[in-house]
Amino acid sequence: MPKLLLLALVGAVAVTILVATGGSAASGPTYYRDVAPILDAKCASCHRLGGIAPFSLTTAADAKAHAAGIVRMTRAGLMPPWMPGDDSAPIIGRDVRRLTAAELSTLARWAGNGASAGSASERRSTPARDAGLSGPGRTVTIAPRKAYVPHAAGGGIDDYHCFVLDPKLTQDAFVTAALIKPQRTGIVHHVILYEAAGAQARAAAQLNAASKGKGWTCFGGPGLPFDLSGSSSASRLGQPPWIAAWVPGHTTNALPNGTGVLVHKGAKIVMQVHYNLIAASGPDRSQAQLRLRPATTPLTRLETQLIAAPVELPCPDGVSGPQCSRQHTLQDEVNKYGAEAAFVPAALLQICDRTLADYPQSVGTGTAIPTTCDRAISQTETIYGVAGHMHMRGRDISVVLDPGTAKEQTLLHIPAWVFHWQDVYYLQKPVEVGPGDTIRVRCSFDNSKDNQPLIGAKQLTPRYVLWGEGTTDEMCLGVLSVATG
Repeated sequence: MPKLLLLALVGAVAVTILVATGGSAASGPTYYRDVAPILDAKCASCHRLGGIAPFSLTTAADAKAHAAGIVRMTRAGLMPPWMPGDDSAPIIGRDVRRLTAAELSTLARWAGNGASAGSASERRSTPARDAGLSGPGRTVTIAPRKAYVPHAAGGGIDDYHCFVLDPKLTQDAFVTAALIKPQRTGIVHHVILYEAAGAQARAAAQLNAASKGKGWTCFGGPGLPFDLSGSSSASRLGQPPWIAAWVPGHTTNALPNGTGVLVHKGAKIVMQVHYNLIAASGPDRSQAQLRLRPATTPLTRLETQLIAAPVELPCPDGVSGPQCSRQHTLQDEVNKYGAEAAFVPAALLQICDRTLADYPQSVGTGTAIPTTCDRAISQTETIYGVAGHMHMRGRDISVVLDPGTAKEQTLLHIPAWVFHWQDVYYLQKPVEVGPGDTIRVRCSFDNSKDNQPLIGAKQLTPRYVLWGEGTTDEMCLGVLSVATG
């Protein structure tokens, strides 16, 4: 027998004997002393009862049951999920979501030594609990009066529904944190909280009254009258201001210290919930908690701005049929989402100064299809936070300041898009911009045969894909959290 093989066998037997007899292997890392602090700090905010992860990691038994998977996923860099690339601007919380080389080594040695629990008296950390809101101010919980059972219309698999919620504000107030709690995460694609004030509040009340308090269908936006007053209204295309949002993977609930989103006295909150009914349906009563401080508090007021790029994804080479016609897709969106859906693809081309000639008519298998849109900055602003949004065919998204110039800076780059891990990322050092600066959102997509969304266990047939409201449609959206002036 070769000497190296003999030594390896002797070593393996020795480790087995040590583990079985409680020898020196037990002196290696243990759950309570070494592993729990890592999991509590960097994993358990999601991996806890009621968290967004599929299983808990808050006990020794939980961790041992998943020890091999913990090592595999952390070694691969897939967990904890941190989507921004290293070329992104420095982001608050980056270190909290990344494991050091020492932590990775501890996890590997612990799993390799049998995932020993050790003594509970050695635990030096506190397991993560249900997410809540903290800090100065008061917390208000808002939710629809009754559960809603979503249903799709027009042959689609999506339902956008708006609910009117009343925070009962007797004075203007800042929202400094928002915790949105989807009741059925398996069908909730996203939640957006809009502020409806003045005429928009009255319109929301009328829509709600017409449905006897059950809310209304609201593809595209809350369906309220456009309001182009205010410094950032044009970037919202007249839609009401955003207060907060939730998407799969969202964990950032608090705004940066010293900032808040202003909500006016007497305003209503319209909660838009996008239900995706690919797998199931059922009654949902999602809710939100808002942390409020008086408007007299010296805080910097943040607003949300949106930058959308066109989506024009032809069928891959070798695929043909009516579903590969752009007009066919456009008509399908009208059938599912209403007549306004027909205007969005054309409007995005015009806003972004693009034409259909800028996009391929067919693509090879696995070929990335890019799209971009530039928006000139028209006033002095400070960018505090950045996010990106795509759907199931997204591959890569970035938000770049002053592209192609000596001042170019990547604010956010997500090089390997995963729909189930989305968030807003706040910059460690806010970036000041003004007239003469440009923001670009850039996305790339994979519309090949092998990258089609699954409906149940069946993969969809490739088709021409446009910007659309459904989960199996696509979007390219950059989101900025800014202070103006």
